[in-house]
Amino acid sequence: MADLVNEFSWSASRQGLFDECRRAYFYNYYGAWGGWEAGAPPRTRLLYRLKNIKSLDMWAGTIVHEVIAETLRRYALKPEPVTTADLQARARAKLRGGWTEAVGREWERAPKKTNLEELYYGNGRTLPPEQTGRIRDKVNGCLAAFADSAVLKEVLAVHYLDWKPVDKLDTFLVDGIKVWCAVDFAYTGADGTLHILDWKTGAEREEALQLQLACYAFYAAEKWCANCEAIRVSGVFLKEGARVSAHPITPDLLAAARARIVAGAAGMRALLVDPAANRAREEDFPYCDGDRACRRCFFREACPRLAAAPPEP
Repeated sequence: MADLVNEFSWSASRQGLFDECRRAYFYNYYGAWGGWEAGAPPRTRLLYRLKNIKSLDMWAGTIVHEVIAETLRRYALKPEPVTTADLQARARAKLRGGWTEAVGREWERAPKKTNLEELYYGNGRTLPPEQTGRIRDKVNGCLAAFADSAVLKEVLAVHYLDWKPVDKLDTFLVDGIKVWCAVDFAYTGADGTLHILDWKTGAEREEALQLQLACYAFYAAEKWCANCEAIRVSGVFLKEGARVSAHPITPDLLAAARARIVAGAAGMRALLVDPAANRAREEDFPYCDGDRACRRCFFREACPRLAAAPPEP
């Protein structure tokens, strides 16, 4: 098997980390590279472990997305009623399994096992009941909203042959830049409109959502030969009762998204010691200015600026 190559690419999440802290960006996309190898240097392995940490809210969002994706795939194979009880039972099993992985420190031998920030930087064994209860209620509430939503009824009314691949990570090109995205769900309606849905378990951030949905439109145009005028992209905010926030795909929106991607990629490449080879040096990526991002940064164990700081209560 050929060795993996760390190729330059862009994604909305990558841009977000770059804008928040250049040093954390380096750790995530360069310092941690190769950390899955048994013979990797200790610091590289540490950074790879920290890269795979999730906060409780991130973990909750992952579980909700996994349960929905698995449910829709299963429905395509065998149409059966989608119930709140079934969704929540599947989520409960994932919550229990993930908690066991985190408390049992299974991530020490397999870094992609569940590793929760609040445990890792806490006592490693317990969390206040109000924290775990909040996450359980968030997962259950989001799945109940999904099961009872008008969006799900619309989806299940469409023949599965008109569905696109469910929650598949893929790439496309924007001005020669490799861009990553994963469309949560998409289907073609009876009128030929391509509906792209993005499940959200947090609050709406309009600018970030528009950029993400524009990326989905670029992807659909390249991969599915969709006409942008026939694309309807929507964020579905499950924590708010599956509220749908639709954004029309306009030439201005696509032009702004393209400019953001091109400018963002240029800014990332400008800090590389060798852009052609996508090589970076840690000292070329400055720390962020504020303490707010530092307090919740997954890399605070390895970051020289924070390693000696007292733990945040």
